Amino acid sequence: MKNISKIYIFLGLIVLVAGVLVWVSLLRPKAFEVAKVDTTDQLPDRNIVSIQVDSLTNIIRLVYGTDAAVTLPDSEAYVVKIQNQGNEISNFYNDNPRLLEMHDKRFSIKRTGNRVEASFVIETIDNRKYAFVPTDVVYKLAELAYNK
Repeated sequence: MKNISKIYIFLGLIVLVAGVLVWVSLLRPKAFEVAKVDTTDQLPDRNIVSIQVDSLTNIIRLVYGTDAAVTLPDSEAYVVKIQNQGNEISNFYNDNPRLLEMHDKRFSIKRTGNRVEASFVIETIDNRKYAFVPTDVVYKLAELAYNK
């Protein structure tokens, strides 16, 4: 009888130790998981500014000078091409790579090496043309123009 009680005590201790190990392993903190944020293909309206085309052209010319080519065809697109700026080329889109990946219907920004090509949709209000430009672009251009 004593041997059976010793076996039960031994098995009870094994079950107790196994239970404690399982409980501790469940309480162990998990590693951080990187959550994938779903991005939309369009910027919210609060991140887009409508700016007069003439003002935008003057700011771009002030910042980039002859390295910027601005074309305003009769269609509904305002096209800016900037080249030969080296590392400063990313200043145009405020070093925000998300703007390069977006497929917004109001604007398109593409970078190829030391060249940026951007097009912005134009809307005419009271015989004045306005371009829809992301706030990152307007903010950085305004800052660069002010510091020139």
